[in-house]
Amino acid sequence: MIDTLREFRVLAGSVCLPLMIVCGLASAQPPAKKSPNGFKPLPAPAQPANVVKLTPIQQLGKNIFFDEKLSTPVGYSCATCHIPATGFTGPSSDVNQVAGPVPGVISGRFGKRKPQAVSYSAFSPVGPFYNADIDVWMGGNFWDGRATSNATQARMPFLDPNEMANSSVGPMPPHAGGFSAIVASRLSVRPYTPLFKTVFGAHVFQTMSDADIYSLATFAIAAFEASAEVNQFSSKFDASKYGTPPSNRYKFTASEVRGHDLFFGKAQCSACHTSSTLDPVLALTGGRDAFSMYCYANIGVPRNPGNPFYAMTDRAHNPFGCNPDGAFFIDLGLAGNPNPTPSGARFMNQRPGDIVDFRGLFKAPSVRNVDKRPSPDFVKSFMHNGVFKSLPQVVHFYNKRNIAVNSIGHELSFDLRVGPPRGYFPLFPPPEILDNVQNAAGLSPADANDDVATNGQVGNLGLSPQEEADIVNFLKALTDGFVKPTY
Repeated sequence: MIDTLREFRVLAGSVCLPLMIVCGLASAQPPAKKSPNGFKPLPAPAQPANVVKLTPIQQLGKNIFFDEKLSTPVGYSCATCHIPATGFTGPSSDVNQVAGPVPGVISGRFGKRKPQAVSYSAFSPVGPFYNADIDVWMGGNFWDGRATSNATQARMPFLDPNEMANSSVGPMPPHAGGFSAIVASRLSVRPYTPLFKTVFGAHVFQTMSDADIYSLATFAIAAFEASAEVNQFSSKFDASKYGTPPSNRYKFTASEVRGHDLFFGKAQCSACHTSSTLDPVLALTGGRDAFSMYCYANIGVPRNPGNPFYAMTDRAHNPFGCNPDGAFFIDLGLAGNPNPTPSGARFMNQRPGDIVDFRGLFKAPSVRNVDKRPSPDFVKSFMHNGVFKSLPQVVHFYNKRNIAVNSIGHELSFDLRVGPPRGYFPLFPPPEILDNVQNAAGLSPADANDDVATNGQVGNLGLSPQEEADIVNFLKALTDGFVKPTY
């Protein structure tokens, strides 16, 4: 088994009102039927044709990724929550519009967060680890960093009671350990079983344990997630003079040029959403920008009152997936990560949140494909909890999180820890967690001076409506599919 895993590693190396609901929008899925506990389970998407030529292990990973027979009850695949048409994130406009987190295979159950996009996640360094040069934690996978890599991440949804709901052999909740004997057994009788044997050995199901077979399946999924089909680098950005290498296949509009300059300048988006200075990432991407530093930060995201997880309090029927805190639940992010880092560091001691420095920190995903959608009227949800429903809302939040307005429309900035003066009302609800919020004081970049990286990124950027629109237009230019994949 050790030699097989070593061989695999070699193979694998080759808005003003933020809670505004947009009504009347079509879904890419059939309209979901609601139950008293929320939406019914979603239909699993059909496996699409290959976009690029895949290696055998990547093809195996794709087959497993789209296999709806690997949940209990059957009906859910990895792709159910991560469809290509949205950049491998939330599949239902209807669900995104109302909630953000998506229903699991068992009716009435939901994850507590929006599905993090799979595309470009494979370039996140193994972690989390502390980068002393820039004073941030970075790397790993999941919004809270509880998986060291994509292969580790792929172990968990099969076992999560609120997702694919297979029983676990090993620790529960299955934060990192555990495996599913059911999944291992089903892998031996699927249409792609011959390919599994081709990749891992003709007698793999006779000579390896269920735990080893389960691990091999998750390695194959990670190989697919690292493929050029998932990470295409095929956007207008890649076809322009800004791409790597520069190209003249697409010329940016004037608004997109301004948005690009704002993204890497005044708006400071690149403080978290570029890999252009990360040599380990650039080595994997061939010098292309993955548009994430894969770092952790608390940008002051408010609670999502539409999150169905608040109502999931049934401990008797869902002991490992329920929410015992009900409406008082607080998502602690990195401070709720129970797993040690590869170096042995921990983000909690005895209980989630007891190390204050990590409270409210969530991973910054790639903004490539952030606007990828199957149709113009498809609603996507944004942030870890899905609270925002459009890119303009997101950019407006970054710009004016710390801004309050009075009855005649006069705006001023305020300290989130104090609140606005009497007669002024915040444009956004308060952060779910105030600890560690970037720029809680509401300093503008000019006020922050040399401390911009710490205090001037979020909340009071001083962008005009046109500048906000320009940034949105630039972000839309990061959607894959404009040219053939180049990775």
